[in-house]
Amino acid sequence: MPVKAAGPEPIREEVIGNTYTNDTYRFRMYKPPDWDVIVAERALLPGAITAMGTNDETTYLLVGQEPAGKSLAGEMEATERRLRDIMDNFRPLDEKQITVSGIPATEHHFRGSADDHDWSGVVVLLARGARLYTIFGMTRADSDLVQIQENVIARTISSFQFTEQ
Repeated sequence: MPVKAAGPEPIREEVIGNTYTNDTYRFRMYKPPDWDVIVAERALLPGAITAMGTNDETTYLLVGQEPAGKSLAGEMEATERRLRDIMDNFRPLDEKQITVSGIPATEHHFRGSADDHDWSGVVVLLARGARLYTIFGMTRADSDLVQIQENVIARTISSFQFTEQ
């Protein structure tokens, strides 16, 4: 009788008030009141373990994780290549070092076009133990609300906390 390979662990998550908790991967973060957890969007990012966004599909935030292997700089280059492949007029804007959940991380802002819209985005990479976490946020930039939504994404990323040391 053949042995079946174990599939990915089911994701156990919950939202209480404005707090999203992922019990499978042991982290929590702020969930803006007008965002929902979007299970189908996890397919957009390799290794995606969380996806949230607005119902009008103008703002998204995804969290992914995979085994750490390359340097953060190498991972950022690979991420930028993927973005160049899926976005027209991709433009990296800035990169800086930040701290997320007490861990040094690299934050990279960009602009680009997809689905006939301009988008403003951010990618944050952080290594924790043997895992690399990617936090990817994007909002439509062809709206008067772009600055507000960029701030909401930034607040959500800064609230990210691992629940287990």
